Amino acid sequence: MSLAYHSRNAATAERNRRRIRREGVTMNGHKIWTDEERELIRQLSPNYDELCKLMPSRKRISIRKLASALGVANEKHIFTSAEISKLRRLYPKASWEEILAAFPFSNKSRLKCVASYYGFRRPKKKYKPTGDQPIDALLEKCAAANMSLSDLDKECRTKNYFSHENWRSAPPNYTRIVKAIKLLEGNLKAEWTVEE
Repeated sequence: MSLAYHSRNAATAERNRRRIRREGVTMNGHKIWTDEERELIRQLSPNYDELCKLMPSRKRISIRKLASALGVANEKHIFTSAEISKLRRLYPKASWEEILAAFPFSNKSRLKCVASYYGFRRPKKKYKPTGDQPIDALLEKCAAANMSLSDLDKECRTKNYFSHENWRSAPPNYTRIVKAIKLLEGNLKAEWTVEE
């Protein structure tokens, strides 16, 4: 490519920049940022709710991008090895109130992501009883065998019947339930109360 080609492009770019400054809008028709808006972002960042109220013509995402470009955005905290060790100790046993108090710079969803990345687990919640004896017995057996409901679906080839707990919203499908009970080496029996 010739030097004339590059100088022609540089001249066009300079002309476009002058036009944007003169008209106050970009080539796409978006308003350019004023010095007052930049100063507001420097002062109020990361309070994006307040910034959105003061600048109703700007979108939240564009305000955040400019705050990041100006270096005043609230960036994500990078966990140190000491903080990861602390999370490893607290995550399996402590309540969420204690964990959040130990990490005031973070929130619950962020802590869950970090714990998942490092393989930290909380104890499984107990299954809610349904009031239907065969289903409750099946859930207890799964918990005792340390088997998840999605594992049960895979073993029984029942798609997602157990993992989605479809018996809670619709009548139980006893064909699938009996299949699962047999897989777990159990028996299903009917009992009647004897009237005297």
